[in-house]
Amino acid sequence: MELRSSRIVGVELDTGVLRAVEIKGESGKPFVVGAGRVQVPEEAIIDGVVNDAAAVGKALQSLWQEARFGSRRVVPGIFNRSVLIRMITFPRLPGEKIKKALRLQAGAHLPIPVSQTVLDFAVVGEAYADNELLNEVLLVAARREQLMACLQAFWHGRLTPVVVDASPLALPRLLPPAKRQGIVVMVDLALGLSSIVIAVNGMPRFARMLPVSLKQCLKDLEVAAGGDRRHDKFVAAAVEKSTGEDMYVRHWCKIVAREIKISLGYYVRHDRFKKVDRLVLSGLGARVHGLATLLQDELQLPAEVAVPQAAAGVQGKPGVDLSQPEFAVSLALALRGLEV
Repeated sequence: MELRSSRIVGVELDTGVLRAVEIKGESGKPFVVGAGRVQVPEEAIIDGVVNDAAAVGKALQSLWQEARFGSRRVVPGIFNRSVLIRMITFPRLPGEKIKKALRLQAGAHLPIPVSQTVLDFAVVGEAYADNELLNEVLLVAARREQLMACLQAFWHGRLTPVVVDASPLALPRLLPPAKRQGIVVMVDLALGLSSIVIAVNGMPRFARMLPVSLKQCLKDLEVAAGGDRRHDKFVAAAVEKSTGEDMYVRHWCKIVAREIKISLGYYVRHDRFKKVDRLVLSGLGARVHGLATLLQDELQLPAEVAVPQAAAGVQGKPGVDLSQPEFAVSLALALRGLEV
């Protein structure tokens, strides 16, 4: 008999819309059993920060009713200016000892007091310094105040967060093992806050926000951005020849390419890896027709659009098209939940 408590739901908080995917199974063999999205007032979530927990909680309740999710266990994704990610080297220590030592020494790597943050970390590799073998540690610090505002929204929605993840750090889980090899750049182009993560053999090593958003591009085109469904015509035909949209989309593409170049430049200067193997696009912005090709030409990198449903089997009819890249983050977060 299937226990519904074995299911878990990944939830993305985007500007104007919430997206969620429910999965069950094991981390090596997951199945999607439900998915959905619902609009939320744009002012409730701005640049990834929850400003109105009650409004978001109400939208979450509506989403659960419409999508008929069986589990109330969730993995919220959070990523905004209050989330700080640093790659540091640290002495090789056992798990519990490194956790305590990081808590004591994290302040040297952060611009805010450690007491104002919630810390997490992952050992992602090894490196030599002064003839000493050290751990390479990806340190993640979230401002406690903004994190609690996010959690309050889920509590308002009568949901139980089992783990919270920085959204871009979850994305490499979507890739099949063969495509995780080498250096992979994943760019999530959301309605609101966009992001980039650079992973080496499937392990994230760098992540930052990108100051580009589909909402701003749509605003320039005077297209309403309210949720996923109200600008499908634009998304489908954005770079057709001889249309007015073409100029704006190509301009937006150049802005996106410039931000990717900045991130790659920083990464190359601070890491020993240099050759990038592929660029993977996700988020609603990745649906813009021809964007992957434009970025591939601009960056001289193999580029593709993420297909979330390729990362899991599907049981029943989820209610949304999981081949669309805007469900990449929510599915990746759900996959993170299976590891708990």
